[in-house]
Amino acid sequence: MLERLGASADRLVRRVMPDPFVLVLALTALTWAASVAMLARSGAPGVQSVGGMALTSALVASSEMLFKGFSDLLTFAMQMVLIVVTGEAIASSPPVAKAIRRAAMIPQTQGGALWFVSTAALALGWLHWGFGLMTAAMLAREVARACRERGVRVHYPLLGTAAYMSMLLWHAGTSASAPLLINTPGHFLAAQIGVIPLSQTVFRPINLAVCAVLLLLIPWVVRAMAPSDPSAIREVEPGDGAITAAPERGGHDRAPGGDVANGEAQRLDAFRGWQLAVSAVGVIALGHYVWTRGALAINHNVLNFAFVIVGMALYPTPVAYAKAISHSVRGTAGVVLQFPFYGAIMVMMRDSGLGHAIAGVFIAFATAKTLPFFTFLASLVTKLFVPSGGGEWAVEGPVMLEAARRLGTPYGATTMGVAYGNMAGNMFQPFWALPLLGLLGLRAKDIMGYSLVVFLVSAPILGVALLLPW
Repeated sequence: MLERLGASADRLVRRVMPDPFVLVLALTALTWAASVAMLARSGAPGVQSVGGMALTSALVASSEMLFKGFSDLLTFAMQMVLIVVTGEAIASSPPVAKAIRRAAMIPQTQGGALWFVSTAALALGWLHWGFGLMTAAMLAREVARACRERGVRVHYPLLGTAAYMSMLLWHAGTSASAPLLINTPGHFLAAQIGVIPLSQTVFRPINLAVCAVLLLLIPWVVRAMAPSDPSAIREVEPGDGAITAAPERGGHDRAPGGDVANGEAQRLDAFRGWQLAVSAVGVIALGHYVWTRGALAINHNVLNFAFVIVGMALYPTPVAYAKAISHSVRGTAGVVLQFPFYGAIMVMMRDSGLGHAIAGVFIAFATAKTLPFFTFLASLVTKLFVPSGGGEWAVEGPVMLEAARRLGTPYGATTMGVAYGNMAGNMFQPFWALPLLGLLGLRAKDIMGYSLVVFLVSAPILGVALLLPW
């Protein structure tokens, strides 16, 4: 049944899904029009009256919101880019890449390959979404190569879907945007709710149980969607750029004539002491941070710092690490191009009251017990417009936590309602697939049909979990 469902969803998505950049442009235009209507009707900021010149004022105000939002999340965008590039740099480092190549030899069948990559992706994504996404993509690429060399046929788009499972559990794991944000002193909602420790969100027993259930279930779902008809299997072809090994990153720069550059500059570039010294200082700083604030006091800045420090130590020279980062940046092209538009969408939804209105529709039906569930539903809707976990939290967080305060619902459970909706929404919103797709040489429509089936399986589990006592 899942095989037929996956094939049907795949055909549907291939037929109707536009390019991700076209999608964000359409969402931007739709959000702008909806915000204009919201402003004109409500007389929100920028609109002086509901009549006469109200429509003109709303047009101007919504356009200003779009302009403001285009650069409103540049700091957060840089954090996301660093997570991607430092995560891939670690995954591409000589010791880690060697371990990935060895692991890729484990699966012996198509089903085993899909199960293996899915399980690894889910576990790694829970630990760190950026590292997990890039490592899972590289693992899928190596598994495809190893299977091809042994004559084992594997449906490559479904193998890409298996790698993308790293984004299914990420917002319930240790790099989760919303839980980490509210666990950071001075966060933008601190005056409203204070600091909420990870023991009330990510490390809550019920959240760990849900993650364990999905970790065991989803790999079998992905495996069950594998085509049984040999003619339906789409393999990577020999020499396909998607599975071509990454450029050598450990060598020295070469002069135009092909000779290794000589001189003091070259010796300084090859001296490993620089990165080891900085890495050692970084380890001391991280150790002091954990010692004084606790292991649960992690946030995006701490994780990025840790991944830079670890990444440098894994490379033979400073230049080799710099080259690895340069190579990894290519996977962020979609993020760099599309993130400003999603920032504009976020600000229009937030400042026009559109996001508040969407959340209010669901809050109207909520009680103290059901608020996290309705928060989850609202998050699924908002996810289409604001794919970033941090951006979505900026839109929905204040509204949902105010409702939690009034109803007496735990802040942690309400936060995880947004988190669950955001991570489940990754299965139908292709934004965070872009780095993975670039590495694997796939298109969004190649994997989104199969990931939509995963959404249909995982969403009810996540929703039911939010109805249980937290």
